[in-house]
Amino acid sequence: MNSPILVATIVASRGNRGEVSARCAGGPPERLLKVEEVFLGGAQGGLERVPLLRNWAHKGRWILQFPEVESISQARALVGRRIFLAEAELPVLQEDRFYTFHLVGSTVLHKDGRELGKVKDSQAGQAHDFLVVERCDGLEALVPMVRAIVLEIDTRAGKVIVDPPAGLLEGEPEEVR
Repeated sequence: MNSPILVATIVASRGNRGEVSARCAGGPPERLLKVEEVFLGGAQGGLERVPLLRNWAHKGRWILQFPEVESISQARALVGRRIFLAEAELPVLQEDRFYTFHLVGSTVLHKDGRELGKVKDSQAGQAHDFLVVERCDGLEALVPMVRAIVLEIDTRAGKVIVDPPAGLLEGEPEEVR
């Protein structure tokens, strides 16, 4: 397996048959419903390939049932464990959608060609997602993932072209007198 991709974190036990509830990283749980097996991060590190008996979405969470987890106490023991998939197993996204790992490390360029920073991560928001960008001055900025600001994403070239509002990626705007 290539580098495993984090897709969710188990946050709670659910029900009385050993099901767990997981918070998905970077997208709704419905995109993962065809998954038949996952890699479960071990408490001591390492990954374990685990088949799924069932999985479904409920209220924004991914609910999973593993074969050898049959009680609430066994399910509670999994809380905090992370769930990974092989990159080849990830659901195909629409043309204008990206997985965070495709963007991390990309150079963020102003539409005029100036380098403004590097993509460090992404963060979900209420209305839209944000790119977490480490600016050239070392500070972090949250760049709204909206078409008016993020003009182009080229994952092959490792660049993101933006037209940010004044001060977002370049420090405080200069005073106008």
